[in-house]
Amino acid sequence: MKNKKLYEVADIMERIKISNEFIERNRRVYERLAAGIPTQGIIDSLIPDLVKLYGDYAIQINQYESDESYIALAILVADDYDVSAHMSIFSQRQRLLEKYNNQYGGATLSLMEYQYSIIANPEVHHSQAYAIRNGNVLWKRTDRRYILNTLIPELVNLYGDYVMQIVQYKTSLSDISLAMLTRGDCDDYEHALLYQKCQGIERKYNNLYEAGTLTIIEYSYDLVVNPEAHDPVTDMLRGGDILWRREENKDESK
Repeated sequence: MKNKKLYEVADIMERIKISNEFIERNRRVYERLAAGIPTQGIIDSLIPDLVKLYGDYAIQINQYESDESYIALAILVADDYDVSAHMSIFSQRQRLLEKYNNQYGGATLSLMEYQYSIIANPEVHHSQAYAIRNGNVLWKRTDRRYILNTLIPELVNLYGDYVMQIVQYKTSLSDISLAMLTRGDCDDYEHALLYQKCQGIERKYNNLYEAGTLTIIEYSYDLVVNPEAHDPVTDMLRGGDILWRREENKDESK
């Protein structure tokens, strides 16, 4: 009986917590309505401006709960967003911020920048990261052009001279399926190291965007370019799009 009473107390406390959270959310909604702030209209006009302003640096924009403003947005940027990029964007971002705060009041809008990789990392624990992580995703970069423009140089740098071509092929496994066509002179140890690192890149992009974004396989370059070799994989890769190829007929004397 004692255990039963403890469970009942715990259940009541959980209900109180949920009820308080519901009341708090409603309070914020009523405050916004009373202040005459068209929250959705502001978001609808602001997001395209922010995406255009940040360009390829922006990966995701989240709306989260904050005591700083009625509408709190976190602009999650790529790791290469450095000080010079920030300074080039800062003044225009401030003008957007002031536009809405001047029109509807100083606590209407706040815009903060954070690295996407930090917020998306579940091992990072602090109140701001938690709030943003559990906010509403208003926009997220998903275009293949951006992903491939950052991914291809990373793969070429990893494989070095072993990679001859990178082919994108059609499959239901993922949105982007790539085949690394490699030379045959890579020994088993080197191959194992490369494959392990390649799998790490695949996981990174699937975590960065969403599961099912990227699949990477390795295959023999000699088999794919040999017209006499026929199997389901070679035929599929042979009909894919070559995204990158190693320059041939180089003057090796230079």
